[in-house]
Amino acid sequence: MSRVAAALALIVLIALLGAYGGLYAPGPTLDECLADPDAFDGAVVYAPRESVIGRVTDDGFTLRWRGREVPVRGIARHARPGTYVGVRGRFRRGGWIEAEAVHVGRWRRMKMAVSIAAAAAVAVMLRRRFRWDREQRGFASR
Repeated sequence: MSRVAAALALIVLIALLGAYGGLYAPGPTLDECLADPDAFDGAVVYAPRESVIGRVTDDGFTLRWRGREVPVRGIARHARPGTYVGVRGRFRRGGWIEAEAVHVGRWRRMKMAVSIAAAAAVAVMLRRRFRWDREQRGFASR
């Protein structure tokens, strides 16, 4: 397969995946729902994993999302303020979410720290094993 054919196949694949994503997207975003609560009453919304629990209440908790706190009604095990959380639920006209599924990322901060430490270790090992060769304009073994 020539390079031109491979590049065209890649472009077509990316276009098809983009069309598929546009047609079968999971629903409105949390930002869209918050911008017009009446229009999205009852819509299924996915709160992103970057959301953090603001405070825990008797009937649920609040999401801190882009400077706002969005009430979520539903029980989340191991929910504590400052913990990362992902929520799928129905958005309601009052600007709150009725949770259908909640995932609390209890160990997410530890996973991030371990990933950074592993990446740093790989960088150090690669640096010790390889060097930049100016003549070949690439990496070479030491």
